[in-house]
Amino acid sequence: MDLTPLVVSFVTFFGIYLILALSMNLEYGLTGLPNFGKVFFYSVGAYTSAFVVSRLMLALGGASLVPWSAEAAVFREELARSEPWLAIGLFLLCLVLAALVGAALGSLLSSPALRVQDVYLALILLVVAEIARVYVRATEGFIGGPHGLGGIPNPFRFIEGAGPRGLAYAGLVLALAAGAYVLVERITHSPFGRLMKAVRDDELAAQVLGKRTHWVKAQVMAVGSALAAVAGVLYAFFTEFVGTEDFDSQLTFTVLLMVILGGAGNHRGVVAGTLIMTAIDRFTRPSFLALLGLQLPVDINYARHALIGVLLVLLILYRPQGLAPEGRVRTAAREEVRHLGVSS
Repeated sequence: MDLTPLVVSFVTFFGIYLILALSMNLEYGLTGLPNFGKVFFYSVGAYTSAFVVSRLMLALGGASLVPWSAEAAVFREELARSEPWLAIGLFLLCLVLAALVGAALGSLLSSPALRVQDVYLALILLVVAEIARVYVRATEGFIGGPHGLGGIPNPFRFIEGAGPRGLAYAGLVLALAAGAYVLVERITHSPFGRLMKAVRDDELAAQVLGKRTHWVKAQVMAVGSALAAVAGVLYAFFTEFVGTEDFDSQLTFTVLLMVILGGAGNHRGVVAGTLIMTAIDRFTRPSFLALLGLQLPVDINYARHALIGVLLVLLILYRPQGLAPEGRVRTAAREEVRHLGVSS
């Protein structure tokens, strides 16, 4: 039995979910911002990829086709196979554009939303995510409306064989997830990271000390939204298809559970929480069981939702701080004291 497709799927989704969870941990775990619109910024990356790739590849290839048609999808895949540097260049372009668009939208939405209480902020962002999904679904000229858009070529399309191509892409996603981890760690243990925690723990006290708390929140929203958009790009190029049904609000709460399970404010804990939730999410799907030759008499999707619900209840009752509670912030002075062997 060839387990390569299972390994590729698990590793790739783990990397994508980890980037989303780290961005959520910056916003919710460290700054106290309940971003229930996380799936919106995730979808921005996917929609940006679909729009840019579908138009640019047709223009560069000199084809006059409807971007979301089956013929256009086949044309893009063949062009990516024959022109590998074009596919790689478009992939990198989408990463940069999506990050910029995500950051801009995060800052823009934070301007009015951050002036309300946390519960209303969560509701506003949740509504924005759903409105965006319905709008894109109803607008055919964007990604084909309810039918979605296929033919978003994997940047490694030039590699022969689905297995090697998938493994190469999975390695790339893991590398980008590792980069995101390093980024959020550096932010967390910087002076700005300590300011984020101050805003979370007592915003009024931070304001009294002269800190511009709304500006801090806007910056955090920009960084978190940019990371989520990058995750959306990685998803689009992996599945090679973008449809609005992939971006419902359930994904936001799954990512939030990854943060709560691992330990809000602790990035290492979030890695563990993401690993557990990814295993539950991927290994309880009918497609996974079918690859193993198993066929259950019931819909396993309902069992997955029930399992996630039970896990959440158990967390609230017995481990509300998560698997790895938040630790102390590392500062240059504290590291120097530890280096000298003095008890801190």
